[in-house]
Amino acid sequence: MAAEPTRAVVVSGTSSGIGAAVAAEFLRRGYTVVGLSRRGNPGLAEPSGYLDRVADLRDPDAVRAALRSVADVTAHGVRAVVLNAGVAPDPVDLIKTEWQVVADTYETNIRTALNLVQETAPLLARGGGGSLTFVGASLANGYQPDRWAYAASKAALTTLMRACSVEFADDGIVANEVRPGPVATAMTMTGLDAEVNEQILRAVNAGFGTDWLKSARTVAQWIVALAEFPSNGPTGQVFNYSRKVL
Repeated sequence: MAAEPTRAVVVSGTSSGIGAAVAAEFLRRGYTVVGLSRRGNPGLAEPSGYLDRVADLRDPDAVRAALRSVADVTAHGVRAVVLNAGVAPDPVDLIKTEWQVVADTYETNIRTALNLVQETAPLLARGGGGSLTFVGASLANGYQPDRWAYAASKAALTTLMRACSVEFADDGIVANEVRPGPVATAMTMTGLDAEVNEQILRAVNAGFGTDWLKSARTVAQWIVALAEFPSNGPTGQVFNYSRKVL
């Protein structure tokens, strides 16, 4: 009796934070995970089933080479792709925002996503369909002027997600976006280098009246749940886990 094909997924930005937590959650659920990041994650590389690939995702050739290096794992296609890689520049007054900062933010947040979509959509189709799950931001609404460069890139990510939901529908591929709101990672909490326990998070939320600060592990569970949507499930949707109105 032939062995069942490996359940493979691709996750970007797995060196730390949400991406690392998503990779760990997929591993917990029995998937083989191809992790793509610029710095790699030796800690995640230890468990069986995680394939650590270091690549600058802004470079389409680097993305292509990284995926070709795991061609034996993706031979039957992949089940899900999570597009998490990104950067958030420091807040600055809108009137002082330099175009190069905006361009660099788009280069990292949008070009990486486009490169990954273009290389993985055929793999999803080969496997009979699957999902593209984008990690967005509630700031995409544009109500925080000092974060406009980041917000604009995340708004563009939403339009890319919706374009994918139409473009690849006939291949059985659904595309959705998660807006997790504030997450306790190094991107939002300077100097953080470890998981914050739930008791501390509850204290921070109660003491500072935050917009529901949550752990990367909690967010990862939501993201993976969405990534497991069937090919006839919701598509083109934004799932908002922030307390800000879309």
